[in-house]
Amino acid sequence: MGKPQISERDWLYVLAMTPGLGRRTIRKISETAGSFQNAVDHWPLIGEELGLSVELVQQVDMQTNAAAVMHLLAKREASRTRFLCIFDEDYPSLLRHIPDQPLTLFCRGDRKLLAEAAIGVVGSRKPTPYGRASCAYLVKELVQAGLAIVSGLAYGIDGEAHQTALAAGGKTIAVLGCGLNHVYPPRHRMLYEKIESFGLLLSEYPPDTPPVPGLFPERNRIISGLSLGVVVVEAAEKSGSLITADCALEQGRDVFAVPGPIFSLMSAGPHNLLKQGAKLVTRPCDILEELPRAYASGAESASVAGKGSSSMTLTAEESVIVKAITYEGVHVDELVQQLEPDRRKNVHQLLVRLEAKGVLAALPGGYFARR
Repeated sequence: MGKPQISERDWLYVLAMTPGLGRRTIRKISETAGSFQNAVDHWPLIGEELGLSVELVQQVDMQTNAAAVMHLLAKREASRTRFLCIFDEDYPSLLRHIPDQPLTLFCRGDRKLLAEAAIGVVGSRKPTPYGRASCAYLVKELVQAGLAIVSGLAYGIDGEAHQTALAAGGKTIAVLGCGLNHVYPPRHRMLYEKIESFGLLLSEYPPDTPPVPGLFPERNRIISGLSLGVVVVEAAEKSGSLITADCALEQGRDVFAVPGPIFSLMSAGPHNLLKQGAKLVTRPCDILEELPRAYASGAESASVAGKGSSSMTLTAEESVIVKAITYEGVHVDELVQQLEPDRRKNVHQLLVRLEAKGVLAALPGGYFARR
């Protein structure tokens, strides 16, 4: 039986789903043969010219026979995972022009988010309460300004960025370093499901691709590539987040860094970026004012929000609580111990009130931090 007459788009899908073929090899196949159809029609010669192993040549030959192709395409159409590639008109324009752009994208959720203006937010997998508070503060204002949040679904700042965006009624895109049939890290299953329902899950890898350490640095170029700029919130001196920042610079994107305490190891990454010319961020408007003119109004409103609570009227009880809480974060039990006995009774109500006013940020584990 001969090869089926199908489109270049579908041949790309078939090759991408072939075990052992990565994007670099697939790109070489296209460049060598001139088209995927031509590569399939003359596969043994193309495989030999590229120096591919006998096993891989045989694997592609099996994958591209008529029955296998029709079965694979039928499974694709029945799957809830949508396929997008460089041949599609709705392939993200920002990604199309980056070095080593992904040839394929696998999606679950709202694909329209790929056309929206977005900001990447990355950082440490082990953030301090200060880092979590900084991330939540910035992300909340950024989504209110109309931006989607792009991150990598990792522990720490990534998860905080996704969670805050969803809680604020905004949109978020999670770029995975594995196939969409795998939830990694496993403890983020609920977050994964929320993003699928209200945001977008994205991977360049076929759905059954397991999480392998080497794939995670590769996905960072997609986080930055989808974004107008990348914000780094806490990162050690050698951190995967800095790979994303490097990708952003290579792609001509803005890099923003949130400063931290000089004695914190988690400040080393952002501080080094600042020394190299990244923009210092202390308020959402520091980010928004660097974006296209369409976000000028958002920057103006965020500037007001970013000025903090200095002009807000607080009661005497509220002022005592605020003075006792640092920007790095204080646990509620520690806070209670700091207060005079007669001021301890209404602590929880006051904390909720101050959070509602935007003066404090509630952090995981019972911590609160000043905004």
